[in-house]
Amino acid sequence: MTVRSVARALRAFIALVALVAVLPSVARADASTDVGIFAAVVAGQHVGSDNPVPVSGVVPGAALEVEQRIDRLRLHLEGIPTVGASGSSSGAYGHSSATLDLLNTVASYDVDANRRVSVGAGYQLINLANTNGNNGDVNQVRIGSPIYALALRFPTSATHGFETNLMIDPNLRGVLNIFTYQDVARIPKPEQGAEIDYAADYRWERGRVVYRVGVRGLSYHTRNLDNGELVDRNVGAGVSFDARYHFGAK
Repeated sequence: MTVRSVARALRAFIALVALVAVLPSVARADASTDVGIFAAVVAGQHVGSDNPVPVSGVVPGAALEVEQRIDRLRLHLEGIPTVGASGSSSGAYGHSSATLDLLNTVASYDVDANRRVSVGAGYQLINLANTNGNNGDVNQVRIGSPIYALALRFPTSATHGFETNLMIDPNLRGVLNIFTYQDVARIPKPEQGAEIDYAADYRWERGRVVYRVGVRGLSYHTRNLDNGELVDRNVGAGVSFDARYHFGAK
């Protein structure tokens, strides 16, 4: 992962947000767009290749969001800029640390007329990096996977209700590049794994702003395709808040 590649991904995401935000003005009356921000405070743990000492911490993070709806079809984009955590214990090369950023894209369909159940699919792109305080190695990987998604909505009134969301990434794949503290490249490690991302929220509306507050968590792991070694494990959960401005028909 490089700063330049992250910047390109974020610029592309912002351009998509700007494009999708104007679609309701040219689409049919049953189309709408939500644009907003998602924030969370998550407690979690990271274990990386050749770094058995867990990196634990409480990590704040935020994401840009946009959701375009046309009839029962939804397109949801979520981009999380870089967030990181540092270990509490120190090794010969200082504290271990880990950083992550990602982009989720999901197209889903409301299977019932009341829009209470949605199923969908999409793609996830992840950039991961960690510094091993024990030996000074820096690990970098870009991972992609298809996404399969399920959303359930339980309205309590016209403007309030509960929501649950589940995303499963069954085929995370990437190549871990490892550099020593002297910036010497080691043999890359091909990795494969899976991720589960889950959330439960309470939703309410005030005018054209839609709010959600709840919990969100994930379980992520990958292993070396050559020998089965654990390469990355990330688990965590925390509280979340979401605010989106609603354009178009309500």
